[in-house]
Order: sequence, then structure tokens, then C-alpha cells
Amino acid sequence: MKLSSYINQINQSFTEMPGNEGTSSLEQSLKNGMEAIYGKQSGETVTGEILKCSGNEILLSLGKNQLLQAKLEGNLSAQPGQLLTFQIRNTAGNKVVLSPLFENTSQDPNISKALRQAGMPENSVTTQMVKAMMEEGLPIDRQSLYQMNKLINANPQTAIQTLVQMQRLSLPVTPENIFQFEAYKNYQHQLGESLVEIADAFTQTFQEMTGSGNISEGLSFYQNVLSALLEENLTDGAAQMGEQSDAVRLAGAGEGMETVEKTALQAPLQELIASMPEEELSELMDGLKKAGASANFMQDMIAGKTGTKALLLEIERLLSDEAADKESLFSLLEGKGFKNVLKNEMNRQWLLKPEEVAEEHSVDKLYERLSSQMKQLSQALSQTARPDTPLARTLSNVSGNIDFMNQMNQMFTYVQIPLKMQGQEANGELFVYTNKKNLAKKEGTVSALLHLDMEHLGSVDVHVALTDQKVSTKFYLKDEKALDLIANHIDLLNERLEKRGYSMNAQFMVKDEDKSVMDEILEQNKNISVLAGYSFDARA
Repeated sequence: MKLSSYINQINQSFTEMPGNEGTSSLEQSLKNGMEAIYGKQSGETVTGEILKCSGNEILLSLGKNQLLQAKLEGNLSAQPGQLLTFQIRNTAGNKVVLSPLFENTSQDPNISKALRQAGMPENSVTTQMVKAMMEEGLPIDRQSLYQMNKLINANPQTAIQTLVQMQRLSLPVTPENIFQFEAYKNYQHQLGESLVEIADAFTQTFQEMTGSGNISEGLSFYQNVLSALLEENLTDGAAQMGEQSDAVRLAGAGEGMETVEKTALQAPLQELIASMPEEELSELMDGLKKAGASANFMQDMIAGKTGTKALLLEIERLLSDEAADKESLFSLLEGKGFKNVLKNEMNRQWLLKPEEVAEEHSVDKLYERLSSQMKQLSQALSQTARPDTPLARTLSNVSGNIDFMNQMNQMFTYVQIPLKMQGQEANGELFVYTNKKNLAKKEGTVSALLHLDMEHLGSVDVHVALTDQKVSTKFYLKDEKALDLIANHIDLLNERLEKRGYSMNAQFMVKDEDKSVMDEILEQNKNISVLAGYSFDARA
């Protein structure tokens, strides 16, 4: 039984009791449990009685009216009623991760034997090391144990299981990779969420620069940011767009607008303008005029003939003009109207629409663009001598995430797909697992997992298996309501697949447990072949 189902049953029994019409005693106990460990740092311990253990989920009683729901690292054969001590690994985002301590584990004679033959002392660290290596299918000969022990000593603040798992997946053990690996395991890795955060973090950084009276620094930074966004034409690898880029920049103040329009049509501005409150639109137009936008450009804006690219190019021109009124430019860039335009353009460039994912090389082009633009934005920020800002941290996280994915693709076919859905943003993850020889020969069954995090549907897992032209799918969703919604519209997917020559059968199930894609990767066969023919390089 899933732990959350067990908790729901208890909660139901509480709420049905007389006098518990409001917040249930269980809800309060769970809240008390979180408060009891609030402020504890990673590495500190917590002791409690096991009430329920299901897979890697655990429910502990910490004391009177104190319950703690947590994710458990490692395999622990725990039984209800046992009083055990755990080490806290993570408490971020209300997701508590615990690791069992040495004194809780029953000693395996194979562990003692391996340590004796290697001439290593038997203590909590070496015992956990050997146990983790055995669980991950790694050899426990003398050389392997010494290499792993050296790795553990070099990274004393990192969980032993994390280091062993990274070693098994052949991932380089660096501080950056450790951070990303643990983020993936703890559901804190979503690229799409970080990309959306960049626009807000960028605005905050600009305000910090100009708030100290250094408007010139802020305007120079803005110019570098716009240059990075306008480099999309080159990084997309589209020959036509690349040929137009220099011509567009030479167009200047309203000259050669036909060439500008070809680029501008790539991102229509009119839909965004139509959704703007009248006050914001008036502020944007007035700000452009005061900042010195050309008469031809303003006429095209009023007539609805221009687009986002042309607008950004015009502002970039104004920023590069030493004679431009800096105060007016500052007011324009601080206005809500322009901030919406900028955020919309960032989302357009960094998030894919579902229909775009099907286009050949669309994901490759996205990552080429992201890698290039994140590098340029980081360089622009470094020139301001402001390395420790929310924007710097977000840019670093995005770049680290892309590099980590690239390294994972030396062993697996895996990619995150930041999606722009209608009225919302979503994050998708595609993981393909199959036999390398079958991939090369295009024989046998190719299997994949598509994980989506949706605003209304919640966490969605779709397991797909393709054999010849037959597609088998299993949909795992959070509850019956979400399942019914998908089942009622599955005919749309069937029709589209049939038009492409495929036949499909689908099954619908409520998710038994919430697993990350990293959990899925770690559960695969211990000796995994490199899927070189299908690996993709995020850095291209």
C-alpha cells in the first residue's frame, strides 16, 4: 500500500471521530513533526518509532503528536514498532530525506568478510560503503573498496549512497555533479522552472544595479542581455535567419524595415499587446517615444506591423546610442509593459510548445541556444562584479543542469523538455531504456518513460513500448479524476497515431508511488550498455 493511502485512511478515521470536524489530529501531528526537525542541518540525526514503511517512504512517530513523513535513502528492512535513528539528508521543499545509520543495520557476514580481505577497518562508514556497493551491483574486491573509500574521504559531506550510485552510473564526481545528482533524486531538478525564474531574477538584479545610482551599469547590462536574446538567429542554425541577422542590425532607426519584419514575424508582438492592460500599453508606447524610438518604428508599432524582435532591436539600438536619454531608457525598461515583453520573449525562446517537440532537431536546437545564451548572460553578469545574486545562482544552476544531462547521456538517453502549454508552463522528461544492439539494428522493442509535471493533472508518467508499428502505453496519474480525463480524450491520440501508421493500446492506473526519473534510471539493469547511437549532446 502506498504510504499516502495509509495516511489518508488514518486521516479519515480521525475526521470521522466526534469533535474532529476541523483540522484532523493527523494533520496537526504531521505539522508538529515538521516543526520538530525545522532548523536541523543535513547530517544531524532524528530518532523515531516506525509506524509504516512502504518502499522508500516511511512514517515515523517522533514523540507525542509528532509524525514525520519522509523518503528513505538505501534499503532498510524496517518493521512497525522499531525505534531507529536516522541521519537527515535533506529537508528542502517539505520533502524530508533520511538515511539509516550504521547501528540500525543487521550485520551481513559478506560485508565483514570483504573488509577483512581488503585489510580495511570495520566501522559505520566502511560498512555502509560495502553495503551500498553490493546493493548497486558493484564489485567489492580490494581495489574497488580502496577506490570507493578514497572517493568517500574526498567528499565527507556527501551521502555514501550518492557517491556509490554516481560511480555505478560512471558520472564524474564533482561538487557540481553531486549537487545536480541529489537535486534529481529529490525532485528539485526541473529545468523549466529555473528558466521561468530567470526573467524575475533578471529584473531584481537590474533593480539592484540601478538602485545604487549606477544607471549606466544597469543599462549596459541590459544591452548585453538583449544581444544574447537576439543571437537566437545564429544559434538556431537556420541559414536563412543567420543571413538576415547582420542586415537586421544594419537596419538601424527605421531603415530597411522589410528585412526587420522577416525576423520580427518569428515572434508576433500583437497577441501580447492585445492582452496588455491599456495602462501598461500606454506606458510602453509613451516610454518608447520619450526614449527616442524612430518615427518609422513608432508608426509600425501603432499600425500593428512590427513584432517582438523588431522591438528588442530598436531598444538595443537606443542602448548603444551614447546620446540617448538614460533616464528615459531607465523608465522604459522599468515599466511593466516592457518587462512583460521581455519575459514573453524569454519564454518563447527557452520553452517549447508541444507541437514543436515533434519537429526534427527542435530539442537539439533548444539546447544549443540555451547553452550559448546562458554562457553569454553569465559573462554579462560577471562584468558587473555581482557574482552572488539570484540571477547568478539561477544561471549557474541551469548551466550545471545542462552539463549534467550531457554527462548522463554518455550512458543513457535522457532529456528534459521545458514546455510552454496553453496558459501554463510544464516540465517534461524523456528517458529511453532498451538494448543497445536492438537500437542499432532497429529491432525488438524500444521502451521509454515520459514524465510530465502538470499544473492541474499533477505528476504524470507515461510508459511507452514500441514493437514494429504497435504502441503499448501505460498512463500513471495521481488520482481517478485525472485518469478519467485522459481516458476520455485518448481517442485523439489514437487518431493521430493511426494516421502515422501505428496502432495503440492504452492502460490507465493510479500511481502507486511517486518516483523521479532518476529512480527509474537507478532501477535499470546494473550493467547498462552505452546508447551512443541515440545520445544527444546538450552542448552540441
